[in-house]
Amino acid sequence: MARRHEEELKKAEEEMRAMKDEERKKVEEQRRIKKEREEREKLTLVEREQKNERRAAAIKYLDDATKGFNTLASAEYEFPDGHFLLRCIQPEAWKSDEEKAQPGTVLAATTILLGGQKILLHWGLRKGRRGGWSAAPEAAWPPGTMRMKDGKAVQTEMQPLEGGMAKALEIKGLPEGTSGVLAVLHLPEAEQHMQWLGKPGGGDMYVEVAETRSSLGLAKHVSKVAQEMAGWIVEREMEYGSWTLMHRYNYGSELVYSTCGSDEYAWAMMYVWMRYSQLRVLDWQRSYNTQPRQLSHAQMTFVTNLAKKYRELGSLQWEIRLAMSCVGRGGSAGNGQQIRDDILVILRHDRSWGHGSMMEDWHQKLHNNTNPDDVIICEALLVFWRGNGNIQGYRDHLNGNGVTRERMAAYQQPVRAEPTFNGHIKDTMIWELEKYGRLLRSVHLGTDLNESYDRVRGYLDGDTRAKIDGYYYARNSNHPLQDQLWAAANSRQGLMKQLKGGVNDDQARDLLFLDIALDADVRRVVESGKAYFDGSIASTLSALRATALALSLSEGDQETATQLRNIDSELDKVSQKIAHTGESHEVGLRCAAAMTNAKNILTSIIDRFHRSMDSISKGLGRAFNAETEIVDIFVEEAIRGSPAFVLSMLLRKAEPEVRRIAHLGPYSVISPFHEETTGPVYTYAHLKECQGATVPKGSVIIADVCGGDEDVPDRVGYVIIGSTVDVLSHVAVRARNEHHGLIACLDSDEMSRIKALKGSTCKAKLEGDNFHIEVVEHSQESSEALKQAGKVMKRVKSKGLITPPSGDLKASRMLSDKNLPEKASGSLVSRVSSGNLPDFESIMKRTPSMSIIPEKQLVASWAIRPAAYTTELVGSKSLNLQRLLALEISDWIHIPTSVTIPNGALKKVLNDEANAELKKKFKELRTTANRSESGDVSFCPELRKCIMDLSLPDGLAEALRGVLDELGCEDIDGSLDGTWKAVKGVWASLWNERAHLARRKLGLTVEEVDMAVLCQKVVDADYAFVIHTHNPITGDRDEIYAEVVVGLGETLVGNAPGQAMGFTVKKGEKLQPEIKSFPSKAFALKGGKYIFRSDSNAEDLEGFAGAGLHDSIPIEENHKVDIDYANEKIVNEETFRTTLMTGIARIGMEVEEVMGGFPQDIEGCYKDGEFYVVQARPQV
Repeated sequence: MARRHEEELKKAEEEMRAMKDEERKKVEEQRRIKKEREEREKLTLVEREQKNERRAAAIKYLDDATKGFNTLASAEYEFPDGHFLLRCIQPEAWKSDEEKAQPGTVLAATTILLGGQKILLHWGLRKGRRGGWSAAPEAAWPPGTMRMKDGKAVQTEMQPLEGGMAKALEIKGLPEGTSGVLAVLHLPEAEQHMQWLGKPGGGDMYVEVAETRSSLGLAKHVSKVAQEMAGWIVEREMEYGSWTLMHRYNYGSELVYSTCGSDEYAWAMMYVWMRYSQLRVLDWQRSYNTQPRQLSHAQMTFVTNLAKKYRELGSLQWEIRLAMSCVGRGGSAGNGQQIRDDILVILRHDRSWGHGSMMEDWHQKLHNNTNPDDVIICEALLVFWRGNGNIQGYRDHLNGNGVTRERMAAYQQPVRAEPTFNGHIKDTMIWELEKYGRLLRSVHLGTDLNESYDRVRGYLDGDTRAKIDGYYYARNSNHPLQDQLWAAANSRQGLMKQLKGGVNDDQARDLLFLDIALDADVRRVVESGKAYFDGSIASTLSALRATALALSLSEGDQETATQLRNIDSELDKVSQKIAHTGESHEVGLRCAAAMTNAKNILTSIIDRFHRSMDSISKGLGRAFNAETEIVDIFVEEAIRGSPAFVLSMLLRKAEPEVRRIAHLGPYSVISPFHEETTGPVYTYAHLKECQGATVPKGSVIIADVCGGDEDVPDRVGYVIIGSTVDVLSHVAVRARNEHHGLIACLDSDEMSRIKALKGSTCKAKLEGDNFHIEVVEHSQESSEALKQAGKVMKRVKSKGLITPPSGDLKASRMLSDKNLPEKASGSLVSRVSSGNLPDFESIMKRTPSMSIIPEKQLVASWAIRPAAYTTELVGSKSLNLQRLLALEISDWIHIPTSVTIPNGALKKVLNDEANAELKKKFKELRTTANRSESGDVSFCPELRKCIMDLSLPDGLAEALRGVLDELGCEDIDGSLDGTWKAVKGVWASLWNERAHLARRKLGLTVEEVDMAVLCQKVVDADYAFVIHTHNPITGDRDEIYAEVVVGLGETLVGNAPGQAMGFTVKKGEKLQPEIKSFPSKAFALKGGKYIFRSDSNAEDLEGFAGAGLHDSIPIEENHKVDIDYANEKIVNEETFRTTLMTGIARIGMEVEEVMGGFPQDIEGCYKDGEFYVVQARPQV
């Protein structure tokens, strides 16, 4: 027993030792593996660093070789052992389209070295859009080139660059007509599988060598990728003998991975192509029989690829989902085969359905080429059977959905007969056709809600499934519209959350189809008008919130998505305020501001549709021989079918109620004019279209869109725009100067009514806020239009809500009431001798002739401080700042450090020897301008370019360094180039089209207009404001009108959509601001560092078109910040808002007093509790 025990102990000890040995070996093995992995990773890291270092050397070679040239096209391909880069360059001197159509020089570089092995570039030429390989002529061969036996290619050995980190070669002298170079790499000494390297993923490497215009007439802004893609698509659709939906979807899949990338226009091309297919513009079957399983497989592969790209490309999701909405889901081969099998089951129910019957014809079609028409045919058959053989219902359903008898007869397997009714199988046929219809919809339609939901129900998370069930319940129980909208929006939020989670590509595809189906179902609910909607303000705001949130989900990573969520947040705050305090004028104004913001967001979405798709839809439509009507309304219908349209419809529903609460009529007066006028009515899509036109006195111009900076023709009586702009915008200032009315019509129906008066002679008059227009004599066109006025399509009006540059300088103390003066007046102690100050009345009375500077070089310094300012050297912006400094305005109002580049400096630069050729060209162009016809602005871009091409004289370079030093710049050398570019940009704006037209209108020449440049440091403002010390709307000299925006003033005085916060204040001891509008600009601008302002003498001349004709340019581009008004102090904190408005009013009163009582146009800003005045000028 004892021995046995000892043996067991011994055995146990041996096992323990064995286990320890095993564990030790295991640990040692793990250490060895870890060490090897670390060494491998270290080696990989070293190799990656070396690979990147070699790539940097190759890029340096290309960049050095590109100096003095423009890059036409480039391509880069990555391989495990290195990179291959191609670049085509053309001389900078090539400017014309003819020159750019000539082949450039091709640079090729590779970092694939493989121990110094020989690397040959195997290359050939492509000629024309579809050309294959052809050998280059010997004149284009680099040294050492050999012709290949096939006669279609040549090979050239690539030579090592200095340092041995890359190899390269240069190809030049390519023959005319060459569109590109095709290439592969040949490594004859490498292992067999490495000897030929083409484009990763398949195909040839390629670089374009000449700028070619699309034969489809696509606009220049359409990317080269999309233009090339269009050619390939048109070739297949219009030139291939055999082509079907299956081929289309297979080729679509190929383009998704080989071509589209992250190119916005390529994805627009994909959508337009698929939409034309959906509209039956393109053949669904041409000389080829496709089995249903083949089609369904191609279809499913295509949409799965689209869904995968949807998850990868956030900023392009809006286009990809549009493309998916045009294509059915498809299915596995089994789904396709089931289409063939199940029709045979149906046929067995009536043996009389033999050859020549409708059912047999349809069976043959389904066997050979099923397509989305079959869904319509199945639905029509259900109408027929449910109606006991209702043949007219059958015909109406087919025709109503575009499946005409002629179309059915034209199928490869035609369907000519009509169905026959057999009463005893009615119930069976209805059951069979309903089941068969579900099968057809599952393959051909991706946006059927029931089918889409059933497909994903099994793997939806419980919360999302409950939300979708809630939507079904709300819709089927006819809950109020806002409840249905919220149920759908919440459902879609759940789907988007799951789409971003751990689902596979197939699940992502089906989730996305369900999202599209939900969105489409909501659109049908809203468009039908059947859902209960009481129209109350609470219901209205709730519906708008839900719709804005839903649209944000469709916008992906576009900036509009954040802006729409901010709309939801702001309307939520307003709703809470209504719930606590009830309706009020202030609440109405906040609602109106949020709606204006929403309209502007819709405008940016609409503009994106047009920019991306307009040219493409027209080019492809013409190439596809589409009907003109389809092509003309393509983009408009795309917008109407998009998620944005629901929001536009609800905004229209909401507008009357919101305007009622805000006490707003259909018209909003921007610039009043109270005289009665008589003249013809002109209508335009965009106000800029009428610039330079000649119209009779008293004309009424009506435009849907106003950008805020247009210059309207002389002698106009009233301008009516379909959007609002800021009262202090350029177009508003000019309206007051030129004595015509500027009025926004914010009621879509009223806008349609007055636009129908096009061509008629009308009397027009403004009385208070009411605009009256009465027909004196109808035109034939207006008579017809008035008949159709009730049928005019409701459109979202483009809201370019705008205004010019402001806001910036240095900070000090915090804002509080105790820091503000009790009143605007007070003792003013001069800081400098009054002898240095120009007389203010002389500034106001300046005429252009006083400022003409001879061609001789200016004797003044390149840059001057305020003490040296005179009326001959600077404009009124600089002079007024000098005056404010000299007369010691209250110390709580801060004035920026300013330096000015004086009048005449541009001429001095032109006279510099280095700019002799440019001066000659400039004079020739200026002569052309002086002799041009009224309204001709064709020479303006070239004149601006002349100025932008000027070289920097040494003296001015040193002066600009001094300017930057004066403004506190820490990196003077690094900022010099940007400063010089900004200064030239200000000078070049003398030749802005609007500036030229305004000079012509007043009879001025450009020689009579001086342009100084006021240089200032930018204060990164919390808020910026513009003040008019005499109310420009009412003309009341005792009332201030001011506008405030979040961030820098460029959104207030530039072309930023939306309204500022507008308010009035009666001058006096007790200031009580009255809000006229809440802010609705979607974004603020921040940053900028230093700004260079135009300071021309012309802007302050009586009768001139007003400010904003010339540019003010920051040294660094401002960046956008989305505004969430729900959390913005100026909107939500009444005490802060009142203190801010009171401070702004006191600035206006004090500056006006300092300036001798003359009404002032003041720009300023507020930062960290401090007020700043950036510029002041006489109010025109």
